[in-house]
Amino acid sequence: MIRRRTLLSTAIAATAAIGLAACTDDTDGEGASDGGGASDGGGANPLDGVSVSEDLGAEPTVEFTSPLQVDAADSALIVEGDGELIAEGDLIIWHNMFVDATSGETLQSWWQGAPASSLTVDLEMIGEAAFGFLTTVPVGSRIAMAGWQQGMDGQAYSLLQVGDVIRKVSPMRAEGEAQDPSGDFPEVTLDESGAPAIAGPGEGEAPAATEREVLIEGAKDDTTRAGDYLTMHYTGWNWETGEQFDSSWERGAPFSFVQGQGMVIQGWEENLLELPVGSQVMLVVPPVEGYGEGEPTEESPLTGQTLIFVVDILDAAHTNA
Repeated sequence: MIRRRTLLSTAIAATAAIGLAACTDDTDGEGASDGGGASDGGGANPLDGVSVSEDLGAEPTVEFTSPLQVDAADSALIVEGDGELIAEGDLIIWHNMFVDATSGETLQSWWQGAPASSLTVDLEMIGEAAFGFLTTVPVGSRIAMAGWQQGMDGQAYSLLQVGDVIRKVSPMRAEGEAQDPSGDFPEVTLDESGAPAIAGPGEGEAPAATEREVLIEGAKDDTTRAGDYLTMHYTGWNWETGEQFDSSWERGAPFSFVQGQGMVIQGWEENLLELPVGSQVMLVVPPVEGYGEGEPTEESPLTGQTLIFVVDILDAAHTNA
């Protein structure tokens, strides 16, 4: 039996799929692509007209008569997993497929090489309805959602999302065997939560290329690779002053990106590979591999600065290449 809850469109947008931005929570479907008519699945529960395959070992098959009219956001549990229930504050990793409800075209699919993605189950971030649905879903489940996202052209597009919930990210700090530091860089200490601090600024001449020092070697039997959807905690400091300029720990939310797609600075792209998950590393990144050489500006205050980062690798979700 399919369990159903109303799902707000913001939950779909949390994966940052295909470069689309979320509609607001009060989206009512007006302006969504309807292709000129309703289908058998139109109305209050659009997923009533959608069939989703249940084989978790294969790419989902999504069948419906297009155009599918999405007049209300909808969600359904397709296959119930046997893992722990998703809970408030969990960061989940999932594999997703996005289908245009108007045309039936698959826009993006992990099973066809798209990256994995994550979602933090936070009431304020995803809304009450999405939160209420997702906290009834066990890890290992396949779920389906219908809703809207706004494209770069300002138009709202009706979408179907099928997601397989792979795991919760845990622990939320580096965990493994502590390594002996070289002594060439500032000493790192950790508070009770695992958040790092450094003893002071760097000493001597800053490196001309990024230096990586492994502080904790992760205990998990998995390593980072190109194309991974990496999830991490990090803190950054200025080499010359020791002043902190950024920290995901203080924001209370890990940072994620797809490795090798130019989404982060070069010093990160090239030096977060082939690390066991659970590792903690220090990266000392010169301007040429950071935010560029030159003088800092109001718009780019890190230009010309050598930077120190301490990074905890929390998860590496691989592509299906």
